[in-house]
Amino acid sequence: MAEKDVIVKFLREWAVGYVRHKDILTRNITNIKEERDKVIVELKDKEQVFLVRPTADDSIIKGVNKDKNINIVMLNSGENLDFLIKNWSKLIKFEKLTLFFINPFSELDTKWFICPYVHDRICDKDSLKLGLKTMFETVEKTNEKEIIKKI
Repeated sequence: MAEKDVIVKFLREWAVGYVRHKDILTRNITNIKEERDKVIVELKDKEQVFLVRPTADDSIIKGVNKDKNINIVMLNSGENLDFLIKNWSKLIKFEKLTLFFINPFSELDTKWFICPYVHDRICDKDSLKLGLKTMFETVEKTNEKEIIKKI
């Protein structure tokens, strides 16, 4: 299995664990379907799609359906933070988009997430970059090479 596939599988499994853990009390999940780089979570009242993209690129923006609840799981890397900042004006157009930045091996928090559409409405535009960097720093940064060493 190629390194990229190993990382995608690892992040996909993380996403499944995350949604199962969140559902412990509410018991809203009716089905979880895993695909190569995607997890489809069927809830009693809606569907959520988790797209696994270790490293962000323009395909993320092209792959988002405005009508679906889309969650993108990616590594907490400087490259992905730069992508978020650079593409902020595009990402805020997707009302149902959430981006997860994760490092399961971090000794700090292991994830942070943001809904650009919502965040843009409540944040101070002048300090956006600083605020995103501050959230980024709550989880140790990582990259694909570091993750491969640990899994």
